[in-house]
Amino acid sequence: MDLTTFTSIFSGSAYKPLSQHRQVILDALVLLNRQLQSRLTADDQWHERAKWLVDFLPAVEKLEQEILARLNQPTLTAQPKGLVLSLLQTQNNLAHLICRLAERLTYRPPRLTEDLQRSVEQLNQHFASVVYSLKSGVAKQDRLGIAGFRKQQSRALLEVNQEVKMAVDELRNMISACKGEVFQHEGELDPLDMALLLLSLEDMDDLTLWIRSMVIHMQQL
Repeated sequence: MDLTTFTSIFSGSAYKPLSQHRQVILDALVLLNRQLQSRLTADDQWHERAKWLVDFLPAVEKLEQEILARLNQPTLTAQPKGLVLSLLQTQNNLAHLICRLAERLTYRPPRLTEDLQRSVEQLNQHFASVVYSLKSGVAKQDRLGIAGFRKQQSRALLEVNQEVKMAVDELRNMISACKGEVFQHEGELDPLDMALLLLSLEDMDDLTLWIRSMVIHMQQL
């Protein structure tokens, strides 16, 4: 019996709520991606706060409390407390960044030049590929864990790590290029539009770093 299956039997383990905590964040990344994709459409309700944000942080905080409570209880499994806390903090950082970018996307859409519009569209499309490769990879790793294929699970997570790393590196290069393009069009953009776009790009850049960090931390458990 592998560790995931074993710990699912005993409610005292922190692994199950930690996995649920991660899944809530992955689902939020998908919703954030949809928000990014719709931002450039004519029917985008940019002035409305995304409904999913109302329940997102309370769900994350509830699971965090459960994880911390279980770490302080006696358990039949040896839980690497430091590693669990480190991964929890990484996931929390990712959750708060998701909220910050999602809230920023409720501001008015920046008015962009045609060249910048195309660059942002390409950037958002690649962000979508990062999100879906991460979500599908983690789902595959979780399925193998439940089935008891420990070696295959480790291999799957290594593959997720490599795939996400390459996708994230490419996305970061695109973000950097887009920032440079923003400054090239500085005289053509409203200062507020320029500031909003740069802040959103910074948030996306930070998101990529925490996504990468989460995958690395998952390999250590």
